[in-house]
Amino acid sequence: MKNRTTVSISLLVFVVLLPVAVAADEGVPLSLSWEAGYVGACLAESGLSLSDETPLAALEARPSSGVSYGGGPDTKNPMVALLLSCVVPGWGEIYVGETTRGRWFMAAEATIWAGYGAFRIQEGMREDDYREYAQIFAGTAAGANSSYLSDMSGYIRSEGDDSYNESIRREARSLFPDDLEAQAAYLAENGYYGDLSWDWGTRDRFYEYRELRRIASQSERNAFYATGLAVLNRVLSAVDSAWMARRHNAGVLGEPSARFSVVPQISGGEVGARATLEMSF
Repeated sequence: MKNRTTVSISLLVFVVLLPVAVAADEGVPLSLSWEAGYVGACLAESGLSLSDETPLAALEARPSSGVSYGGGPDTKNPMVALLLSCVVPGWGEIYVGETTRGRWFMAAEATIWAGYGAFRIQEGMREDDYREYAQIFAGTAAGANSSYLSDMSGYIRSEGDDSYNESIRREARSLFPDDLEAQAAYLAENGYYGDLSWDWGTRDRFYEYRELRRIASQSERNAFYATGLAVLNRVLSAVDSAWMARRHNAGVLGEPSARFSVVPQISGGEVGARATLEMSF
């Protein structure tokens, strides 16, 4: 047993001292010899050498796939993805690398705003229709304000039975029951007289005017709904892009997106188990 130990130690000492002896015979300082050997080993791992034939370009750093220039994993910031999607839906998905999903969100956004523009144009055309109709059949002046045109849709005439001015008189009597001057002033301020008076003549014309205003209002509401869809598209894209960024990072870092565990439990002489499912988003 002693002989084997002696042989092993002798071999170890021989291996350690051999490079030192070689370096001494060649006249190379010991520290320089060890440094050169260490650098040579490091370059050999990269497929390079210390010979003069090694091209300078080969010594340049080459980033490996899947790793950023800073040396860390090629992760995506979920907050950046979320903010990009808030600006332009689909931009965050493209940032993460989900180009197809991003294009779908962008296409939806373009469609929504195209619809918004179409509804606004339609609203303007329908508003022109009921304004022109009021000028032809009720004698209103061009450029009448919206409040006046709205009042025309509530009463068939401005003066007479069941007229707009009659409703204003009732309001005045209710507000100022014992003050005739106040009633007259209220009627003069809120009633329609002279060039502002109107009479639709027939109920058919009156109902047709109301229908024209209704479809114009419908176009205005549709444009408003389109803006709501644009907001919803941004919210969905923001949540989706942040979620996809988390999934991307989990794949790069090797983290599981789901983890299931079962832990046995013994309590009060009863044997059971607790199951847990954890999911990363």
